[in-house]
Amino acid sequence: MTIATVTFRRCLVNASEAGSDEVKNGSRVFFDLTVGGQEFVDVYVDVMPATREEDEPLFVTPPQGYDGPLNVQVFQGLVEFYCRHAAGGSLQGLSPGLPDWAIEQEMVVQFEV
Repeated sequence: MTIATVTFRRCLVNASEAGSDEVKNGSRVFFDLTVGGQEFVDVYVDVMPATREEDEPLFVTPPQGYDGPLNVQVFQGLVEFYCRHAAGGSLQGLSPGLPDWAIEQEMVVQFEV
């Protein structure tokens, strides 16, 4: 059993780098990842609402900076939890086209890879 430790560090909300434009908003989540004793620093994923419905899951891209084994379903759920927690609830309600801003909030989680 291999355990991954994710240290979420920052969420860049309404980031053009993550696909934000006048119609949709995207966010970029930065984190450090440790898997099997190997450390990966400044890994990130892009996150975007899949629909306009608040209760729908968020779309999470594969991690950039790590291409090893990962329990994708659990990982995506943790990214979504972090985003919603850091942004104070829903990302769907944010207005596209606003300037981007960073939310600096650390959260450490572990899960089975």
